[in-house]
Amino acid sequence: MDIRIEHLYKKYRDKTALSDINLTLPAGSFTAILGPSGCGKTTLMRCLAGFLQVDAGTIRFGDRDVTHLPPQNRQTAMVFQNYALWPHMSVYDNIAYGLKLKKLDKKEIEKKVYAILEKVELDTTDVKKRRPTEYSGGQQQRIALARALVLEPKLLLMDEPLSNLDAKVRQRLRVEIRSLQKELGITAIYVTHDQDEALSMADQVVLMKDGRIEQVGEPEQLYYGPQSYFVSHFLGNSNTLKVESKNGKIFVGSQTIDLPPEAFRARRGDGRYLLVVRSEDAVLATEPAGTPEFVSLRGVLRESLFVGSGYRHWVQIEGQNLFVHSDDRRMDKGDVYVRMPVSRCFVFPENGGPEE
Repeated sequence: MDIRIEHLYKKYRDKTALSDINLTLPAGSFTAILGPSGCGKTTLMRCLAGFLQVDAGTIRFGDRDVTHLPPQNRQTAMVFQNYALWPHMSVYDNIAYGLKLKKLDKKEIEKKVYAILEKVELDTTDVKKRRPTEYSGGQQQRIALARALVLEPKLLLMDEPLSNLDAKVRQRLRVEIRSLQKELGITAIYVTHDQDEALSMADQVVLMKDGRIEQVGEPEQLYYGPQSYFVSHFLGNSNTLKVESKNGKIFVGSQTIDLPPEAFRARRGDGRYLLVVRSEDAVLATEPAGTPEFVSLRGVLRESLFVGSGYRHWVQIEGQNLFVHSDDRRMDKGDVYVRMPVSRCFVFPENGGPEE
């Protein structure tokens, strides 16, 4: 069952929280909603869950318009950042709560609860006696996930569910949540501000800014094909060089480079632009590339720092800073060339936004 969002708007008094949101979630897909704090991620999720009423637009689950339906009639389930477990109830009763509201038979409830506990790999020993607070943070999030999944929702909503956990637990649960979602075939939305989570877990990434969708696509599409300056810098470690286009040539200070039309994310003409290249795509060398697949700029290596996974090299080019990440050993300071693959160079308008 596809989820379709069409021309969705939501305001809080004078502030527009969501503006003209159009999005399709294919059946069984895992969509990550990514963006900085206050961009509208959680508001969008709460609108989908029915916790907030939209001001305009429609939400469809398959052919069913659920825009104005209450949460209990949408067949959704939500996993929260703070677990939202009832501390006075046992683990078993927390998970069984929604099933009891549906007035299922006691034996059927027990069967479903123990089956989902097995799915989320949580020890079933004494779950009818123990309280959620007796478990670690990672285990409590498994309980919260089990409580959501036991309802067999059409749409699973997860609002930064791993942000309160330490790094190692987060990495492990990322893999387990994604594997479980694939196994059950549930359509899922995962809100996060962590780009690593979004890129590693999702089939589709939605990057938001100021209540609008900046770009939607597969993780690789956003990472290697950013359509705005914001996207290029929100994902990965990117460098920006101020350049000028004049008489068909691209100037970086006194140096010139040639870039194809497809590198430009705006109409090309005479004027100032921003050239973006990621740190891991640039390469240090002692001479220019000499091939059309690369452009080369002359600079001065100021410093090389060991950062565990390799070296971070600080290069100054025509008074501008550029950082190169490499696995190579520390290099001697002095004159160098920075080679940049043409296919990984992106040119944006100087104002950082799409040009009309």
